[in-house]
Amino acid sequence: MAGRALRLIFRILGWVATPLVLVIAATTGAVLGLLIAPALSTYPALAVTLVFGTVVAAAGLYGWVRLLRRSPRLRHTLDMTVEGVPESPIVEHLMHPDEPESEAK
Repeated sequence: MAGRALRLIFRILGWVATPLVLVIAATTGAVLGLLIAPALSTYPALAVTLVFGTVVAAAGLYGWVRLLRRSPRLRHTLDMTVEGVPESPIVEHLMHPDEPESEAK
């Protein structure tokens, strides 16, 4: 019983893992940009913060997908594909609604 509950928790974490990694990476990048921003005027400071957040979020996504591709055990535990998408008949149906084998159960 406890094993099933733990597996369910890991699957739920798998569903929110990719967006959570992106939010953490973007926030970290924005904070790094804000450390430089006080030396600039308003609009350049905003641009630096935006660029740092975007670049670090892209790097975080790249690192997360690379980790998923290299770790089949992590993918299995989180029940995700190599692209960071949860494995589920419902998700497959939403991504490929015209394919007959992607019927939601």
